[in-house]
Amino acid sequence: MSRYLLLMRGDQSGFMAMSPAEKKKVIGDHVQFSKELEAKGMILDGDGCSADTVLLEKKGKCVRSKKNPFEGTDSQISGFYIIEAKNDAEAEKTAKGCPALAHGETVEVILLGH
Repeated sequence: MSRYLLLMRGDQSGFMAMSPAEKKKVIGDHVQFSKELEAKGMILDGDGCSADTVLLEKKGKCVRSKKNPFEGTDSQISGFYIIEAKNDAEAEKTAKGCPALAHGETVEVILLGH
């Protein structure tokens, strides 16, 4: 088994503009996805980024050694999952079930470790 980072990225302005009920639904979709991963024995960790993180990115208060390639774009990190999968194909298949995709975000699949 290998560990993978599923990194969710996208324009967070839509989420920020949602009503509390709409936000609750989106978060509920992620809770359900997490439960499904847990039932399969795949999830190791995961969380969403707070609204403050998105605001910090927009204000340029991130620590970086060089210019952030995503600075000034609509591509903020919204959250992550760390999963265990048999191989790249299983990790990619799992990522295709991520609720972030239904909200116009991308999910990057990154193999962890050296």
